Amino acid sequence: MNLKVAIKLVALLSALTATIVAIFWLKQGHMDAFWTSLGVDRSGTRLNWCVERVDSIYFYETQEKLFEEEGRWLWKMKAGTQELDYLRVEKWFAKYCQISIDEKLQTSENPVRFTPVFEAQFIDGSRKTLSQTNSDLFKIDSHQFRSETLRKGIKELLAFGKKIE
Repeated sequence: MNLKVAIKLVALLSALTATIVAIFWLKQGHMDAFWTSLGVDRSGTRLNWCVERVDSIYFYETQEKLFEEEGRWLWKMKAGTQELDYLRVEKWFAKYCQISIDEKLQTSENPVRFTPVFEAQFIDGSRKTLSQTNSDLFKIDSHQFRSETLRKGIKELLAFGKKIE
């Protein structure tokens, strides 16, 4: 068999296989998870608060800091500095940098008071502060929203520090 014909045959069979797999995924609903992983969410609004790679996160209440230094994630607290599991921290960022949010907010006559939760510093030097109210209303920059995902993510991130004390 000619080499050109063999290459064309392999390419056609690969395309046919990819088409069949895509049709199967569409019928089974797997494509929603695929699109969500790319940042496209059809079920609601998503917010990507990590504009660049995160260099550090400073927690206002506990005065602790998560930061990357020489390829390691470290947690600095009053008692000292502890190295964290690198993959675990990276997985946290992969899971919580892009979050589902609810922008349908009830307006109240009373002014809302936000308390800073953490400040993220990115590798380009920019910073973002996440603030929260008692009623779990969040604010990043001037963007106000509710997010059960982010609330859960903050608790999970703070648990990194509690496990090493």
